[in-house]
Amino acid sequence: MNKTLFTAMMLAVFILPLSLSAAMQSDVRKGLITAKALEQELQNSTSSQLVIEVGWGGPEDYYNKGHIPGSFHVNTDELEYDTFKARSTTKPEELGRSTTAEEDLAKGLSSDDTLPANWWNIYPDQFLLPALANMGITIDSSVVIYAKDPTAAARLAWTLMYAGVDDVRLLDGGLESWKKAGFPVSTEATARKPVKSFGTNKPLHPEYLVDIPFVRTAINSNSDDFILADIRTKKEYDGISAPYSYIPSKGRVKNAHWGKAGDGPWSMENYVNADGTFKSTAEVAIMWAENGITADKHVAFYCGTGWRSSLAFYFAHMMGWENISNFDSSWYEWSLGPDAKKNPVQ
Repeated sequence: MNKTLFTAMMLAVFILPLSLSAAMQSDVRKGLITAKALEQELQNSTSSQLVIEVGWGGPEDYYNKGHIPGSFHVNTDELEYDTFKARSTTKPEELGRSTTAEEDLAKGLSSDDTLPANWWNIYPDQFLLPALANMGITIDSSVVIYAKDPTAAARLAWTLMYAGVDDVRLLDGGLESWKKAGFPVSTEATARKPVKSFGTNKPLHPEYLVDIPFVRTAINSNSDDFILADIRTKKEYDGISAPYSYIPSKGRVKNAHWGKAGDGPWSMENYVNADGTFKSTAEVAIMWAENGITADKHVAFYCGTGWRSSLAFYFAHMMGWENISNFDSSWYEWSLGPDAKKNPVQ
């Protein structure tokens, strides 16, 4: 056994157990919620709980076919974009986003506005925070999120946490767990209740996001206090395959540690069970420790465009890890963006 692996295993044995009990408590206390517990909260007449079904695109794909009563749909394109062309002069299929004109306007963007390329990063703060307010979300909201794709749920959860919402939970097992518990679903859409202000004009947790200059500096300096965790498949990590058709580049960020993901770019078997429930935090922590990803460092997670890494970030949050970030630009902008030649890869 090499020295690095031995050290990681010792951290798993001696350091991680000290925090795992808190991590597993966090699963219940603030990280995850069961279908039964959510139903009980919703039965409380004084509850102001917001329940959100999230996914890429409009509500027609999943939400309209049956959702938790009282929940509303959020399109991930309301949070992030690749290209933002003027709606008034661009064919719908070439817009680079699937949002409605009303959802764009909520950000203060008219049909004639364009924005610089964004590589599927979240919107700049001046547009993101009004978008959240348009969803009826404030820094004081209590939010439960579920999705057919758990990485979409984690993507919204991380975005809300970055913005400043403290009370964010994921529904363990998603809609299927709700139905298995015997609770009804609805096909009646729930209208959003927009608010005037999100409650702050700047994110309250900017440390949850790191950008390319930060990562480049940390990698080039060989910082002992920083770990970049690659949440992709082994073939992506090894540079054998590219993640998506629109990201043809192969390889990984130099010195990144493999944090595992699943067998394909759309799956997360190392984090999600076959029934849609989440793996235990203890299991994930030990998996990470075997690859040198430990809580005594600043750990930033990345993947192709920030979805899979959002789920890994959320697991670290549930474990109680404090010095964590999501590298939102991920492999897409790192390998193909305007400064790609400056970014070291393997």
